[in-house]
Amino acid sequence: MRNKLLLIGGVVFLAYVLGSRAGKGESLAHQLVREWNDPKARKRRHKAYEKSSKALEKSAKDAKKKLHKLAGS
Repeated sequence: MRNKLLLIGGVVFLAYVLGSRAGKGESLAHQLVREWNDPKARKRRHKAYEKSSKALEKSAKDAKKKLHKLAGS
């Protein structure tokens, strides 16, 4: 019950924020496109991608080491 209320509250808040911004004569789709093409946003996405790629590579190497250790036992 509590989780449902939190989810509904989050959706209502998000709708309010997006609706209040869209009411300024700019469509929601245009806002999303503008944000997606923003150079700062592109840079943040690129950094996040690199960080997640490195973390994934590290966890894959750790898993491989653990498998070799278990197979050698």
